[in-house]
Amino acid sequence: MKITPIYKNRILCLPAEVVESRLASATADELKVLLSALADPDLDLTQRAARLDLTENAVLRALSAWCDAGAILVDVSAPAPQTKQASAPTAPAPEQLAMTGESEPKKRVLTRSAMPQYSAEELADTVESTAGCAELIDSCQQMMGRIFNTSETAVIVGMLDYLKLAPDYILLLCSHAASMQKTSVRYLEKLAIDLHDRGVTTYEALEEELKRVENRAGMEHYVRDLFGVGRRALIKKEKGFIDAWANTFRFSREMIAKAYEVTVNNTGNPSMDYANRVLENWYAAGYTTPDEVDAAQAERNGQKPLPEGTSFSTDEFFEAALLRSYGSSRDGEEA
Repeated sequence: MKITPIYKNRILCLPAEVVESRLASATADELKVLLSALADPDLDLTQRAARLDLTENAVLRALSAWCDAGAILVDVSAPAPQTKQASAPTAPAPEQLAMTGESEPKKRVLTRSAMPQYSAEELADTVESTAGCAELIDSCQQMMGRIFNTSETAVIVGMLDYLKLAPDYILLLCSHAASMQKTSVRYLEKLAIDLHDRGVTTYEALEEELKRVENRAGMEHYVRDLFGVGRRALIKKEKGFIDAWANTFRFSREMIAKAYEVTVNNTGNPSMDYANRVLENWYAAGYTTPDEVDAAQAERNGQKPLPEGTSFSTDEFFEAALLRSYGSSRDGEEA
C-alpha cells in the first residue's frame, strides 16, 4: 500500500522519530494538541482549548507530555497561563517548560475532562506498589468483558490512586456500567469524575445514587409510554418531573397513572406539566395510593352544603386553580 500526502497551501512537519515512538501510548487528546501546536504554534491557550473542545488543563498536560518526549519546546518568555495546571506524570524541567511560573511542578489537579496521564513506567510502578491494584484491574476487565489497553488501565489506576476511590466503589461502578451495556472505559472515566465532583465518593453514597438512577430510568420508560412521548429526547424540565416522581415523592406507577387520568379529564391533553402539579398537591397532602386520593375525593363530595352564594366545591376550586396555573405556564412557554 502506498500513501501519498496531498500538500496544498500549508505543510505540517512532524518530528517523525519522536511521534512514532509515542504513537502506541499517546492519547487522542495528546495527538490533537500536538497537531494543533505544530499547525499554529502562536495560538494562545484559551483559543487552542476552545478550538479543540478540551479544557485548558488538558491542553497543558498534552503539551507537557510532548515536551517531555522531546517533540516540542515551549518558549519560557511566553506569559504563564492564569489557570491552575494539572502537570504531566513526568514534568519537564522549569527552564524547558514554564507553565505555572513556579520552580517545582505542582501535583495533578482534577479536571472534568479526563484523568491525569501516566507514563508507562509510572503506571507500572503504581500498579506494583498499590496493594490490590492488579487484582482490581483484572476484576474490572472481567466485568466489562474486555482486556484493557494501557490508557484504559490508567483510568482504573487513576480512580484508585488519584480520585482515592475504594476498590469496592470502583467494582460497583463497573458493574453498573456493564449492566447498562456500556463497556467503554471512557464512559466509566466520565462517570467517575462526575460523581466525584458531586461529592459521591463513598460506596454507600454510590449505592444510593445508582438506586436513584435506576428508579428514574424505570419510571422514564413507563412515563414515555403513558404520556405518549415516544422516542424523542426529554427536555430538562421533564427529566426533573420524572426524577421527583420516582425519588422525591416515591410514587408508584399507579399514582402516576391516576394523575394522568386526572390530567386528561381536566385538560384533554397528556400534559406532564399539569400532572406534576397534581402530584405535587397529592404529595403535600400526604396521599400515597390511588385509594387515598379516591377516599379524599369522596369525602369532599360528601361535605356539608356550602354557604349561600358559593357555587363550587373545594375540589372544583382546586381543579380551577390547577387549570389557571397550567394555562399561565402554557402561555409563558408559547411567548
